[in-house]
Amino acid sequence: MEPLKLETDSLRDAAAHRHLLYGTALCTSDLTEKRRCDTILRECSIITPEYEMKWDRIGGADAPDFRASDRLVAFAVENGLAFHGHTLWWHESVPQDLGEASDARFAEAAMEHLTRVVRRYAGRVYSWDVVNEPLETDHGRRDGLRHSRFLRAFGPTYLEVAFGRAAEIDPEAVLVLNEMGLEYASPGAERKRRAMLALLERALARGAPIHCLGIQSHLDAADQPRRHPELRAFLREIDGLGLKVMITEMDVSDQNCPRDRRLRDGMVADTYRAYLELVLEESRSLGVSTWGLSDDRTWLATARKRPDGAAVRPMLLDRALRRKPAWHAVKSALLSARNPDGGVEPAFPKGKIN
Repeated sequence: MEPLKLETDSLRDAAAHRHLLYGTALCTSDLTEKRRCDTILRECSIITPEYEMKWDRIGGADAPDFRASDRLVAFAVENGLAFHGHTLWWHESVPQDLGEASDARFAEAAMEHLTRVVRRYAGRVYSWDVVNEPLETDHGRRDGLRHSRFLRAFGPTYLEVAFGRAAEIDPEAVLVLNEMGLEYASPGAERKRRAMLALLERALARGAPIHCLGIQSHLDAADQPRRHPELRAFLREIDGLGLKVMITEMDVSDQNCPRDRRLRDGMVADTYRAYLELVLEESRSLGVSTWGLSDDRTWLATARKRPDGAAVRPMLLDRALRRKPAWHAVKSALLSARNPDGGVEPAFPKGKIN
């Protein structure tokens, strides 16, 4: 399909032309800077809390602290943005005081947390990462599930438990199973894709209300394949299950790219474009979110440092919030997306968090 010949001033506009959402992860600290807020409101139609809605941040039942997550949800509601709730159950965000708890106590606490959070924000959240990163094929289980407190406390059907409860409380929300590493080109990634398909088939057959697969999409500009037939086949199989797809945490590491800035920026931009075109062509997508917008606010600055010491440049905007080649590449991919029955940008009423 030829790209639309349209003038657009933002990624939000480009995505909306194909009935997609475009957004970013952010923190409450981002809301203290007017220029950054203005940029988010111009470019985005959906936002994701980077860490404020995770279980260890909110805390347990004794003294849950919703101040930070309330502030982000209020920002979304007041500005007509969709909100992606990240994340209800994740093995790396369990409160410390549950580390030595019995399985029965852990299961009780996990259900209390899920119920409390979903109930608090029901009707104001467009989508939930209900379970995050359930697979780890290196752990040796035939079903590919990660050894975690959730698996130990609930057994291998814990996804059905979580999704079923979330659907009871917030029946209008899109319920997402979010996973990392599905987009790579390696034998390990292919094993994970096979395990994910089997997991979804089992869960859906048992009636789990999973609506969407979230693909995190932390990419490497020096390593991400452009054609990637294995990923194409996987996305077609996901479509065959009747599931939508969201790109939930996209960024492109330039750790292993040449030092030359122009060449680096071109490789990063080309990776964004090629990857988005592939995923949007092969799936019924709801939206695309990058894990941050600008080079000064990216986890890759510490997690994927360059060996030559140069500052990383993985995001769509530079440190001064100026648009980079990656921004234009994402815009081009969004405008050329084939998405006849994807998502529709939601409208949220203004209101106060209860």
